[in-house]
Amino acid sequence: WHASGWLDGLPNEGASGFQGVPANADWQDSAATLSARARAYLDINCGHCHSRTGAARTSGMWLDAQNSDLRHLGVCKPPIAAGRGSGGHRYGIVPGQPEASILVFRMTTQDPAARMPETGRSLIHAEGVKLISDWVRAQPGSCAT
Repeated sequence: WHASGWLDGLPNEGASGFQGVPANADWQDSAATLSARARAYLDINCGHCHSRTGAARTSGMWLDAQNSDLRHLGVCKPPIAAGRGSGGHRYGIVPGQPEASILVFRMTTQDPAARMPETGRSLIHAEGVKLISDWVRAQPGSCAT
């Protein structure tokens, strides 16, 4: 893409390619940490909309790799306007409780008005749901009720 002029702003290219370009973990690489794999999965599948500059920026739930603010990741964050997309759940991510988290609900529902991603999904990605559920389950803390 860089050579074609579609991508700019990369560091200088050296003999061994572009050095210093940040990269996500491979979400399937068990040698990477659970957090790195889950964040990579969310960045790749959700971060294009759920970011400071994406179409879902007004949701306040930013799942791109650049975000490190737990509240913007959805931890103990109530939805702004999810409607039935909340599935009756109170928070985007409830630490330790994937079954109570809106994020996991939206990944598993088949309701076209609530499922995420909104477009390009007709199946539930079981491996992705397991990864994100494991990551939510591993989150410390709890949400005030």
